[in-house]
Amino acid sequence: MNSNLSVNSVLKPVDESVSFQQPCRLLWMDEQVDLVALITIEKEPKKPWLLGLSTLRSLLSEQKAVIVQLKVPEFMMTLEDEIPAKYRNKRDANWERIRPIVQGSSPSRMFEPDTMGALVKQQAEAVGVEKKSLYRLLYRYWMFGSIRNALLPNYPNSGGKGVEKNYAPGKSPGRPPKVMSTTPRPRAKTLTKQDKIAIRIGYALYCKNEVKSKGDAYTRMLRKFYCESITTPDFPEQNITLKPLSELPNQTQFEYWGKKSFDDMTVLRGRKGERRWAKDHRPLKGRASDGLFGPGHRFEIDATVADIYLISRFNRNWIIGRPVVYVVVDVFSRMIVGLFVGLEGPSWNGARQALLNTFTDKVQFCADYGIQIRPEDWPCAHLPQELSCDRGEMLGLAAEAIVPSLGIDLVIAPPFRPDWKAVVESRFRILNQLTQIHWIPGGVAQRIKERGERDYREDATLTLREFTEIIIRTVLHYNHHTTHPDSLTPPMVAEGISSTGISIWNWGIDHGFATRVEQAPDLVKLQLLNKAAGTIQAGGIHFSGMLFTPEDDRYEKFFARARANGHQPIDVWHDPMKPAYIWIRDTDKSMLRCQWRSPGQYDEAARFEEILDMQQMINYVGPDQLHAELTSKVNLDARIQAIVDTATAEKREAPKPVSKAAQLANIRSNRAIERAAGTGSPQVSSDVRQQDRDVKPYIAEGYGERSAEVIDILSQLRRKGAK
Repeated sequence: MNSNLSVNSVLKPVDESVSFQQPCRLLWMDEQVDLVALITIEKEPKKPWLLGLSTLRSLLSEQKAVIVQLKVPEFMMTLEDEIPAKYRNKRDANWERIRPIVQGSSPSRMFEPDTMGALVKQQAEAVGVEKKSLYRLLYRYWMFGSIRNALLPNYPNSGGKGVEKNYAPGKSPGRPPKVMSTTPRPRAKTLTKQDKIAIRIGYALYCKNEVKSKGDAYTRMLRKFYCESITTPDFPEQNITLKPLSELPNQTQFEYWGKKSFDDMTVLRGRKGERRWAKDHRPLKGRASDGLFGPGHRFEIDATVADIYLISRFNRNWIIGRPVVYVVVDVFSRMIVGLFVGLEGPSWNGARQALLNTFTDKVQFCADYGIQIRPEDWPCAHLPQELSCDRGEMLGLAAEAIVPSLGIDLVIAPPFRPDWKAVVESRFRILNQLTQIHWIPGGVAQRIKERGERDYREDATLTLREFTEIIIRTVLHYNHHTTHPDSLTPPMVAEGISSTGISIWNWGIDHGFATRVEQAPDLVKLQLLNKAAGTIQAGGIHFSGMLFTPEDDRYEKFFARARANGHQPIDVWHDPMKPAYIWIRDTDKSMLRCQWRSPGQYDEAARFEEILDMQQMINYVGPDQLHAELTSKVNLDARIQAIVDTATAEKREAPKPVSKAAQLANIRSNRAIERAAGTGSPQVSSDVRQQDRDVKPYIAEGYGERSAEVIDILSQLRRKGAK
């Protein structure tokens, strides 16, 4: 305890028997004469006084006094270059007034009461100031640690902070008016307690975002609290009359006292709302990677609509709109571990493709787009322990099924809180910068379009495949060259690890901070491939206008059964990246791959969405073609009706048949006569008809109900005889 005693030590009494009852600072100590000089630390300090050094040490050893730390005043906590010049000048002037006393006298003599008085009187006469001014400077210098900056002006405490001003009678707050007039504007009102309460209530309207501006809040306050009379519902509000101007707080007073009543962050929070406050303005605590064990602990997934318009690979004049980019990021290393570029809006169907890409090998994926990489160039092909995602994409039975099926824990962000997965959100900005997407033909212009300017959509140049290749190459560059210094830990720095995503990933894998999690490929396909409805037909499995056949001949009997009994429904799984194949579940529930029945029907490099677009565009009937088709149908219907009407009229004029039986009896013979007439033999036709006329009446009278059958038989015999 005693060893800590030194010049400038601050001592605090803890026992009533101590001779001093307020904190004091030790100014001087001498072992030989066994004395110390102390000065009391108080608002109006008194002259230093002497105490025995041994006595002071006894007080410390008996715990009747303790050494404490004195907080440095605010006006002394400043750097030399931060002190205004006028403050430095005043400090230096004060120092020159007391310097001969502090530095020119022996401390053993200076703190003697009679000696100090004589020294102060002599110096006061020399510099031309009163003795009490020098005493104040000396006491302040000693009380605050015997340093020059203790003599700086203590202006932060000036003005009575927190103390309301009391204006003398006849005095008004504020400056005099700038414009002199015969009818001058009244000076500002001296606010009462009720006025300040009214201002607080009115300013709260602005703070809570219930009005647009402070001026509107001021107007509301005047209407509520400063009207001569109130109105009833039977009378219009324009009859309200305000009190005289001299009785109203002005807007300057309203804003001044409103700001004093509400903290600026309270105002910001109220104006922005809780959602935007939590997302954009709240204080940040911790980092996204806090609490993570290593690579693969947590992945974040999100999607965004890319700022570029694309065209069809089948016809470069067809604009197909803006693609949707899905990105999966490892939070620990900041490396992009999976992606998907499609045409379907942010949803589970697109997210599952990004996850499928994340959990599978990237070498073949890049090779499909003409990019040759090694496995170590993108070494991410396993499942995470946690997956952070949005509600819109992952909240549902289909998405939640990956929890029990693949062993992944979902961390679904609340609504309107993208900051819960800030790592993946910020990757989109980085990718936009690396691809320079806004400057690619077809990119969405960031400026406001001027009248007469060319529409940027007309400049669309890239296909979905070409844009996907750009994104893949950008991701590879990002993983290998974009640095994240804040992600490095002390062990990484000690080993000289680069702060790129792939370096941090590999370091975590090599040091055992990640557990590789893998699942059977069939299980991953079952959970993440798009499921749809197909039909078993005689020619194969029909799906989205295409026919597929299994690579196993065992299913031929199903196709034969479908031809005999009709189409059969079947569940199919397909990968939009590889439309040439679909998968069905075999009898043992394993995934059986089926391929196109006609490989040359579509481009194998096309995407599933592109094939669907092509089908729609091929089947599209333009307005001119539709009008021509309808016109032809109308004309055809009119022609048919005209022919029917003419035939009906001719039949009406023909001789009536003898009976219904007679009319229906000779269909075959009539058919033979008509066929003979069609061969160009009118004589045969005439003879046959004449013989029928001679025989039919006789037969009809002799055979009764079976006369038609008899006539038919005789007609056949007659035709044979004629031949």
